[in-house]
Amino acid sequence: MKEPQLLQTKAYDYLINLIKKGELETDKIYSLNQLAREAGFSKTPFRDAVLRLEQERYIDILPSRGFTLHKMSKEDIIETYQMRNAIEIYCSKQLALHLDTPRGQEYFNKLSTKIELQKEIRNTTHSEEDFGRKDYEFHRSIVQYVDNESMLEIYRRFMYRIFWLTVTSFSQKGRMDETINEHISLLNMIQAQDLTALEKLIMHHLDVPQKITLNLIQ
Repeated sequence: MKEPQLLQTKAYDYLINLIKKGELETDKIYSLNQLAREAGFSKTPFRDAVLRLEQERYIDILPSRGFTLHKMSKEDIIETYQMRNAIEIYCSKQLALHLDTPRGQEYFNKLSTKIELQKEIRNTTHSEEDFGRKDYEFHRSIVQYVDNESMLEIYRRFMYRIFWLTVTSFSQKGRMDETINEHISLLNMIQAQDLTALEKLIMHHLDVPQKITLNLIQ
């Protein structure tokens, strides 16, 4: 990787890490130059990283002022779940069709393990954030199975949105139990290679948190 690209990637990783750790405040305006100096980056790679984050809708640039964290809109939420539906339905069907292969069995077992970990969280700490992380890992594993780096990169690009939207939905009473039951049903349909039922379940499984989140931002 060339030096300018490497610096831009490092600046991007630095900023995305701040966002995912919750270290940037909502509604606060951040100076690009000041933040770059504090982080030890020169202006150009830092500016390029900020532009990339704006394109991915993590932040909003305010001309001549700096940038703020992007607030999720109704359109953002709908777009995110449309993307999830398209990718996860395709990847789930591929796993079902190739379940008898070594890779298929490996990923089926991974998904089963994620469900057990979600049960443990539900029965102990009941942490919405921890449960949400295992939920994200469950769905990411479905996408990873296909081994398509471009598709996985799109999915990862939406990771921050997907994770926090999902965590938000777990604030609704009974949603953890529903999620576990739906995950179990999803594996049963993959095992039965019932592609029609599998598609319907995924659409329902993703429609519920979408509706919960849309109601919360109104």
